[in-house]
Amino acid sequence: MNTHFPEGIREFLTVVEAQSFSKAAEQLNLSRARISQIISRLEKEMGVQLLYRSTRSLSLSPAGETFYQLSRQGVNQLEHAVLSAQNAHSSIGGQIRINSVGGMFGEKILAPMLIQFMHENPKIEIELSFSSTREDLIESQYDLVVRMGALINSNLIGRKLTQYTNHLVASPTYFKTRPEPKSPKDLLEHGLINGSVKRWLFTHATSKEKYDLPVQGKLKCSNGHVVKQATLEGAGISRQPAYYVKEDIESGHLIELLPDWHIAHSDVTLLYPRSRNISLRVKALVHYLIEGFKMSASKNS
Repeated sequence: MNTHFPEGIREFLTVVEAQSFSKAAEQLNLSRARISQIISRLEKEMGVQLLYRSTRSLSLSPAGETFYQLSRQGVNQLEHAVLSAQNAHSSIGGQIRINSVGGMFGEKILAPMLIQFMHENPKIEIELSFSSTREDLIESQYDLVVRMGALINSNLIGRKLTQYTNHLVASPTYFKTRPEPKSPKDLLEHGLINGSVKRWLFTHATSKEKYDLPVQGKLKCSNGHVVKQATLEGAGISRQPAYYVKEDIESGHLIELLPDWHIAHSDVTLLYPRSRNISLRVKALVHYLIEGFKMSASKNS
């Protein structure tokens, strides 16, 4: 049985993962109108609507969600097949320079994956930096950069590694002399602790009301360990990713605040320069990390 595969799958995947026609157009070096035309033709050929579009938002239809998951899985498998064929006659070796967000993510989550990759590929050398170098410098310094949060540099190719929920937390000792906040606006009257994120976006669980809180931290520190320790010692309220505070919330050392409000999640993205010819060793590591985070997510779900 011959199956016809419609054109436009690559463009569709890019639009979904960039969450924007404009950003996808930049990544693929096409016009926004051309991307829109390709997606519309794909939908027409398939006979289903894949994306819901409006002037302010872009979301997947139920059919689109299924098509995206299966298409991404298929493309990943194809990439794996290509790498496996290349590796069969070419031993991966050489240096890979990586700059990453540090803290618990870099030390406890990313680093073990890199070490395992080195075990599986003994000729690989890795230079890992947790410095604060921003992504606009990586073209001259790094092969790969791992960043958390919003990204704006269109000269980079971004591959989403994972996503973490964030929690608003404080120590019980912090509230011995003050009331708990009832809404995000109440946080303006509290001592806040923050790192590089200067605005916390909240969405109400039922009404979907949004509140964008500008954060003037009484303590500002980009080191997650310091922020967490200050929070545990009652210095103030902080926004923390789930992997930092899950056990402390469960043990009662930290209280999760504003349960009716969701705080915006954090995406972790793997970036590399568009203009550089990516080596086989870097391609192999990109695929390894994407698959590794996918397996980790399935174990924790």
